[in-house]
Amino acid sequence: MNKLNYKILLALFFISNFIMAQNYNDGYRLSEQTIDFDARTLALGNSTIATFGNFSSALINPAGLGTIRKNILKFGINSSEFDNSVSFFNNLSNSQSENTDFSQFSLVLPLPAKKGSAVLAFGYQQTRNFNSALSFSGFNSGNNSMIQDLTAFNEDIAFELGVSYPVYDSEGNYLNDETSINGNLRQIGSIKEDGQLKSWIMSGALEISKDVFLGATFNIISGNYLSNRNYTENDYEFDNYTGLLDPQDSSTLGFESFKLNDIIDWNISGWDLRLGLLYKPNSALSFGATVKLPSTFNIEESYSIYGKSYFSNNVFAVDQPGTINRYEISTPMEISAGFSALLPLVRVNASAKLVDYSQIEFKNGFDEEILISKNDEIKEVFERVINYNIGLEVTLPYPTLKLRGGFIYNPSPFKGDIKDYDKKYFTAGVGFPVTGNILLDLAYIHGWWNDFGDNYGVEVSRTYQDINVDKLVMTISYSFM
Repeated sequence: MNKLNYKILLALFFISNFIMAQNYNDGYRLSEQTIDFDARTLALGNSTIATFGNFSSALINPAGLGTIRKNILKFGINSSEFDNSVSFFNNLSNSQSENTDFSQFSLVLPLPAKKGSAVLAFGYQQTRNFNSALSFSGFNSGNNSMIQDLTAFNEDIAFELGVSYPVYDSEGNYLNDETSINGNLRQIGSIKEDGQLKSWIMSGALEISKDVFLGATFNIISGNYLSNRNYTENDYEFDNYTGLLDPQDSSTLGFESFKLNDIIDWNISGWDLRLGLLYKPNSALSFGATVKLPSTFNIEESYSIYGKSYFSNNVFAVDQPGTINRYEISTPMEISAGFSALLPLVRVNASAKLVDYSQIEFKNGFDEEILISKNDEIKEVFERVINYNIGLEVTLPYPTLKLRGGFIYNPSPFKGDIKDYDKKYFTAGVGFPVTGNILLDLAYIHGWWNDFGDNYGVEVSRTYQDINVDKLVMTISYSFM
């Protein structure tokens, strides 16, 4: 079989398995626990599953809405900064990403009820922010490179960029591609991620018996995600490759640099359903529990690859604009429970959430064999975790002022991860009345964790990341009858 015919068959395979290589990271991106709520909830470490309601109860415990007695109009904004310090072959780099968004708009409406209470809530909430940044640069003295990886797993791109060449048997039949590159290159790269998930919320709660509330929330979800990766390998410093990369092609003389830019662009739509219970045995103590049923996300994905390679007297280029692929991801059920206790001047909240990330599942958009393979990989990589939230609220009567603090602990769901990869957040905030019916809440959050990423292969070109996140949230509430 000649090189051209083999490439046609190979391209069909790699479109579904390499170039469009959806994997467990895509499922985790949509399943990861959000921290984005209104300022009061965030300042309390998102621990309000068993406290009196506000609009964020629609996403934390919709039964809490049943405790609201006034009409409430609310809107909020948040500003965040993502800071990533990266170690790559003992070289340190730092990247930052900042963004400010309109994060919430809501209306809560108690309904007339002869007995108990009935409350409806409608609104918009930004439930997840995908913004992040990473950059790195270092000399990899090992005998590996992205070029070698592409030659082994995606021969088309390496071949078109002139960094690999075909090998034939004695009868002229194509065998495989090889490359003269054998590592010892400087590797430089950056990854920029943007996007968000938005929930359009419809929620309601009923007091079905004295101090027993039931609630439900239906979310229509939309959003986008964009990942833009730039990666370079060059031989400017040591001139290890001054000869021909392809022995039969004089235009491959004097390799200088290889550059690859790949872009993932998602349009996201979906829905989820949450059910909640709130019970107040007395005025000082309350308990809450919720179940979020598995969410279904529809992904419309465009994947584009652009590349160039530079030689002494020539430049090769690849231009593969995005082709559309559609598929579904189902995220796992979440089960939560917690309590709230009112002490003199202080309210204490605590909650826990069980999530089994091994239940992430790809659906539709792939052949049955590929689906099975992807979902088996998810079960091998992920495990069940319990997330913890705690919060304290101190009320100062003169002037009426509420001081808040909290802690969020989200363990890494990847099997074998050490504690350094768990996500931890300290939260703090304050709430006070501006007028008799206008409340202003402010919250600050600081989060930190470690992460790593492989440019290719496993632990041969790895970035070690020290991540810090800071967020400031402001919410204004207007109460009216």
